[in-house]
Amino acid sequence: MKKILLACILAVSVWAAPDTNVYTVSYKADMDTVEKNILSHFKSVKLVVTYKLDILEEFKHKGLDKKFGAEFNKNKLTSVRTMIICNGKFGNMIMNTDPSMMAYCPVRLTLVEKDGKTQVLFVRPSSAPKSSKAYGALVKLEQKVVGAIEAANEMEEKVK
Repeated sequence: MKKILLACILAVSVWAAPDTNVYTVSYKADMDTVEKNILSHFKSVKLVVTYKLDILEEFKHKGLDKKFGAEFNKNKLTSVRTMIICNGKFGNMIMNTDPSMMAYCPVRLTLVEKDGKTQVLFVRPSSAPKSSKAYGALVKLEQKVVGAIEAANEMEEKVK
């Protein structure tokens, strides 16, 4: 029953006009915990992570912290990571109906940590033109990703 209610809430929130094209949720948990939960749940719902990058560490490795000095990471973020996620079924549907919408698939998820809190950011595929023949598939893909993020971190306390 709880899962049905969650699915209904998520479906309504995806179909409602969002304030932004970026889905955002914050948890009172460190990034490693949030990421581990998300990766585990993605695997169970056939969302495949094809690429991961620790952006903040890569910037440091490239010497940007020294190059920018006091202007580097002014928000004092602890970690910034991104991952590319794909689902073959949705990718194939989108390719077959409107290849130009492949800009929305695979999808990108970004995690940002500061002060032990992690924010999950995801550009909504439903921000694509509604006139696209792939729009329905993009909305279903968004629902799948948002549902997986929410379900993966049910136990973590959300930041209000």
